[in-house]
Amino acid sequence: MSIMNMKTVIALTGLLALGAPIALAQMQGMDMQKMMQTMMPQPADTASTKDFKQAHMDMMKDMPMQFTGDADKDFATSMMKHHAGGIEVAKIQRKHGKDPEMRKMAEKMIKEQGNDNKEFATWLKKNQNK
Repeated sequence: MSIMNMKTVIALTGLLALGAPIALAQMQGMDMQKMMQTMMPQPADTASTKDFKQAHMDMMKDMPMQFTGDADKDFATSMMKHHAGGIEVAKIQRKHGKDPEMRKMAEKMIKEQGNDNKEFATWLKKNQNK
């Protein structure tokens, strides 16, 4: 394959990779702005829905990160952010939920994901110069 054809293939692959999520969102009838609007707490929402929506908004705000190119560090950092969101959602369940089984699951998540985040933080500190 010539260099020009290789560049064309690479460019088209990149465009497809970048365009696929946008096309998928449009095919599903939801653009990013509309998605964010549906996540915003509304006056008519119940107290739990308002709290869940706010938690989702906070997760979207807190999720971006600086990727390092080190899969181990990026994994640990990504999971810490992911678990932090899960912990917040579990706390909302504890605040508003009534079902004993769901409350127990929420308690378990808070404890286990909190412990996972401590392990990730310890590993990141130990491997910061790696």
